[in-house]
Amino acid sequence: MKKCKLYIASSIDGYIAREDGSLDWLDAVPNPDKLDYGYYAFYESVDTLIMGRKTYEEVLGFGVDWPYPDAKTYIVSSREVEIKTKNTYLINNPLEDKVKEWKRENGKDIWVVGGGVLISSMLDLGLIDEMLLTITPVILGSGIPLFPNNPKETKLELVKTEAFDTGFVNLTYKRV
Repeated sequence: MKKCKLYIASSIDGYIAREDGSLDWLDAVPNPDKLDYGYYAFYESVDTLIMGRKTYEEVLGFGVDWPYPDAKTYIVSSREVEIKTKNTYLINNPLEDKVKEWKRENGKDIWVVGGGVLISSMLDLGLIDEMLLTITPVILGSGIPLFPNNPKETKLELVKTEAFDTGFVNLTYKRV
């Protein structure tokens, strides 16, 4: 059975983006060796992506080619969204049944890309099996929180840590 995995970067104080959605702070930390912090290996392990509308629009605003051309991408939104990328679909009905269906399909795992509201909703529904949090050596002070809307208590087990010379730390948890 496929796993549903959250993979996301966060500031030390728990923000995944600035208040305006900007991710500029991720590139502000010097990375002379051009480390990817496990991103490419992670991306190779998934074939389905789930993200909220604001995250989709933010990625489109990067001004680069769609970075996920080989994955089915589902945009979760209660509003209409103009889909501008191939292999991308809008989901505006209850998510729980869809995710459970995708988990039963053959293939690679499912990546919950973000944003925070979607992450909290999926935690509340018990849909996230693993979390890989990349903690960055930055304090933003304000922004979009990793876990808004006070998600329900969820027990996790730490299964791996990886520290990098840049100050980034990967923490991998599984739901117990």
